[in-house]
Amino acid sequence: MASSAQARRPAEAPPWREEQERAPLRTVARPAPKTRRRADRQPRLTHSFIIFVICLSVLAAGRVAMSFAVVQKSVATDAMAHEQRQVAAENALLNEKLLHLGSTVRIRDIAEKRLGLVEAAHVRYLTVAKGGGAKASARP
Repeated sequence: MASSAQARRPAEAPPWREEQERAPLRTVARPAPKTRRRADRQPRLTHSFIIFVICLSVLAAGRVAMSFAVVQKSVATDAMAHEQRQVAAENALLNEKLLHLGSTVRIRDIAEKRLGLVEAAHVRYLTVAKGGGAKASARP
């Protein structure tokens, strides 16, 4: 019987089995269980939430900075308006003083009192003719 068993068994294995044994084993990827898929989503959600919070913080800081700049410009504008009102008031005072100093009554007073000028008793007007000669005429 032993000889009949040996006779039935081939001496060599077929070549396709040797190639299968020598070839590296391939691993088959199985889908992860549902609990693992949820666990994979949580870090993505956490990262997305962190990025959202950072962006929101940057926008809030920008808003505060913009408000601060607007307040500073408002204060500067108020200061300039106050200074402009002061200059306008000073200009009005100087204009009033100029009008007072340039009045004819004041100039006449100064001329009579300080400079000793007197009003003319006799007035004489000169007229110029077209020919170049002057005529004197007395008018009271």
